[in-house]
Amino acid sequence: MPVTFLPYNPISALDKIITKEDGSPLQGEINIYKKLFTDLNISEDNWFVWHDLKLPSHSDSYNYYKKTSAQIDFLILCKEGILVLEVKGGPISTKENDFFYGKMFQKKMKQNPFKQVEGYKFTLKDKLLNNFKNCFFCDAVALPHVNYKFKSKLIDSNLLWTEFTAKEYDNSIEKFIKHTFSHTKKRHKKHFRTYSDISPKEINAIKNILSPKVNDKNEYHTNDTLKWLGIQNIEILEGLNKNPRIMIEGPPGSGKTTIAKAFIDKQIGKKGIYICWNNLLMHYTKNTLKIRDNTKDIEVTTFFRFIKKHNPKKTYAEITLLSEEQFYLLLRDTLANLEKTNFYDFIVIDEGQDIFDRGLDLFLNKLCGYNENGLTNGNSLVLYDIDQSYSLGGRSVSELADLLTEYFTHFKLNEIKRSAQNPDIRLLSSIILENPTEILSKKFNETYNNISIKKHSSLSKVKKHLVNNVLNSIRQENSSLKGADCIILIESKLLKGEYLGNPDMHYELAIKDIEELSEKNITDTANKLRYTSILKYKGLESKNVFLVVTEPSDYNKYELFIGITRAINNVEINIIY
Repeated sequence: MPVTFLPYNPISALDKIITKEDGSPLQGEINIYKKLFTDLNISEDNWFVWHDLKLPSHSDSYNYYKKTSAQIDFLILCKEGILVLEVKGGPISTKENDFFYGKMFQKKMKQNPFKQVEGYKFTLKDKLLNNFKNCFFCDAVALPHVNYKFKSKLIDSNLLWTEFTAKEYDNSIEKFIKHTFSHTKKRHKKHFRTYSDISPKEINAIKNILSPKVNDKNEYHTNDTLKWLGIQNIEILEGLNKNPRIMIEGPPGSGKTTIAKAFIDKQIGKKGIYICWNNLLMHYTKNTLKIRDNTKDIEVTTFFRFIKKHNPKKTYAEITLLSEEQFYLLLRDTLANLEKTNFYDFIVIDEGQDIFDRGLDLFLNKLCGYNENGLTNGNSLVLYDIDQSYSLGGRSVSELADLLTEYFTHFKLNEIKRSAQNPDIRLLSSIILENPTEILSKKFNETYNNISIKKHSSLSKVKKHLVNNVLNSIRQENSSLKGADCIILIESKLLKGEYLGNPDMHYELAIKDIEELSEKNITDTANKLRYTSILKYKGLESKNVFLVVTEPSDYNKYELFIGITRAINNVEINIIY
């Protein structure tokens, strides 16, 4: 029989087997089960399908919803690889960055099904089937009761099966599955990854692992990798030096930049490039390396500046508006025109999560190493934090990070060294992405007694508070509070004047001894209070951070996370209603 269900459930009894907690049928999963059974039974290929497959653990790197285990709706195995399929029954709708049950946003889903299934895929790939390096893994979502056009910036429509889109595949779910494999493999091929069919022997080995069920294995887990190793970050770097391509993943303040400095110290006499994401970080890094006397052979720039330098006909505005595919093509053409003298002995990428899907692999492959094979013989260090790309709906950041690990020694830092004197900052930053309204909790002051919350009814009142309580303290001659140790970080919409008709914060803060942080004054230690947007300050830190934000919600949680994690000692959150 072309399709084998493991275990097999009689089609006539699915209504009694595939049920909710109250015993009522899960019609969405039943619909897909029957569709797979019918369409794959007449296929020319052999298929193996697992329904409701429970895994005892969850991937650490791609666990968006902090789950301890995984439950896969359908796992489909064939010669092309493995497809993980998540099913959501009933009418579904999307708005902004959220999915809802009901066609008119009746009930918000707790999880984005595309992020959910992506996490399950990596759990299989990293935890359970990590020995099958030739096996291709992909994921998709089925909304079997959506019989209307479903548009969302959150999804890749090529990975979505609905009643409405079924006609594109001649109502054959087999054709959809094969299209998913083809589409995803094509995307990987662009990043130098090609996959052949897996052998019957490998298929049998995978079946043996997954069937009849996944048993809970005693795995050795360490809550603190660095503590277990008994060494410090720099010593870890020493151990990784045998591999010249290193990826360091870690949360804000975990010591990634310290490792970058040590990495650069070892590149004596070599020509290198340090790529930053934003301008402020670039200028700060330049100054840091200058102090360490490391700037002679190192070019420090941003990714956009690099492209603009070698492709001057393009404006920054044009580059910023490019789609992922357009950006990739521009980068490819830009690199193709470079002279051999533009190649580097080593490359450092800071805030890599922001450029994984902008051709970073192409950049590394072309500009580092010999014979334009930098991914296999170059010398490079990539620093990143997947959480800091959380709001980038629809971008394949996690997928590309995983692809790059095939070429790099990968290490994940768990210990946060920043804000060691204020553990409340660490605690809040660990929760804020999942629950931004934690800041509004009635018990906030009890839980986070070292974080101050101030509420204001207008921007002018925020200004008055900052002047009276921060700037005036800085101005006092014998004050311990120094301007160089403080930063005001403002949510984007407030700086742009997009909040309830209020003037922007530039206008409110145009007073003596308060100035906007810029490329010219970022290394200046003058006793002035400076401000900038939260996102422009990404990658930087300050002893005292004063956030100015709108009411915490899913719409600004990314900026809240970035802002809170910039603080070393203290953070004050000013909320305007």
